Amino acid sequence: MKFIKRNRIWIAMLVLGMSLIPSVYAREIDSTVRRVGHARWQKEVLVNPNDLLQREVPEGAASVFFVRQQDNDGLQTSANIAINGRFQVSLQPGNYSQVLSCSGVNRLSADITGHKNNDLLRNAVNYNLDSKQTYFFYVDVDDTTGAASIHSLGKDEAMHLMQKQQMQTHQISRVVPNCEQPPAPVEKVTIELKVLFDTDKSFVKSQYYSEIEQVAEYMKRFPNTSVTLEGHTDSRASDEYNIGLSQRRMNAVRDILIRRYGIDGARVHAVGYGESRPAYPNTTPENMHQNRRVVAVFEVADAPESK
Repeated sequence: MKFIKRNRIWIAMLVLGMSLIPSVYAREIDSTVRRVGHARWQKEVLVNPNDLLQREVPEGAASVFFVRQQDNDGLQTSANIAINGRFQVSLQPGNYSQVLSCSGVNRLSADITGHKNNDLLRNAVNYNLDSKQTYFFYVDVDDTTGAASIHSLGKDEAMHLMQKQQMQTHQISRVVPNCEQPPAPVEKVTIELKVLFDTDKSFVKSQYYSEIEQVAEYMKRFPNTSVTLEGHTDSRASDEYNIGLSQRRMNAVRDILIRRYGIDGARVHAVGYGESRPAYPNTTPENMHQNRRVVAVFEVADAPESK
C-alpha cells in the first residue's frame, strides 16, 4: 500500500511539472499533511468561506469557487477541475476550492481522475466571468455513468455547503496562471478569423461567434486598441459587386462586436476589399470558399507614426 501511495504522488509531481524527486522521499505524514523531501503542505484546511469573500478580487480577474457535496463517492471519483485547459485541483467529495482566473470567457471542465484520459477540455463549458466578481460552481459526479459535470451555483446555496466543508488547497499553489494576457500591439497585429460566408451571403453563422468573441475579449483587455475588419470575397461577380458584398459582410461582423459583445463602435472599423486580395487562386470551389474570409487588424489608438 505504501508503494502505491508513493507512486501516486510521484505521478502527480510529473504531471504538475515539479522537480524530479525520487518517490522514496515522498510520504504521507497524516491525513491532511504531506511531505516531499523537506517540503510539506496541507491537503485540506479549515477556512471560513466568508473570510475568502472579503478579500479583494484584482482588476481583470474573477474569483471562482468549486464546490462538491459530501456523498458516498470514493476517492477514485476525484474530479480534475480545469480552467482553459489548465489543471486546478482534483476535487474530492465534501471539499471546495477557490482560484482566480482572468475575466472574460473561461472554459471550465471536470473529469474523473480515474478515467486517466488527460483531456483537460473534456466536458468543457464556456462561462463569461466579469472583472472583480465572484462565481460559484457545483461539481457533480453521476452515480450511474461516472461522468463529472459543472453547474453554476447561487451564492446562498454555495455558502451553505461550504460552511460544512474543508477547503482543498494542495494543488492550487503548484499550477501556472489560468490565462496569460497576450501582448498589446506596438503598432499593428493582424490575425485571420475563421469566419466564412456562403456564396453571395453576408449572414454570420452562429458557429463563428466564438471567433468574433476572441476579438472582443482582446479589445476588452486592451482598451486603447482599435480594430479594422477587412473583408474579402472570391472572384465571382464584378469588382464593384464584390466590394459591396465584402463591405456588407464586415458590417455584419462589426454589428455583432458592438451589439452582442459591447465593444464601442468608435473602435471598430469595417472595410470591404472584394476580390482584390485573394489568399488562394480562385480556381477551385474550396479555394473560393477560403477567399471569403475576415481579417482583423489591431492597432494602438495612439501609436506613433512609423518613420
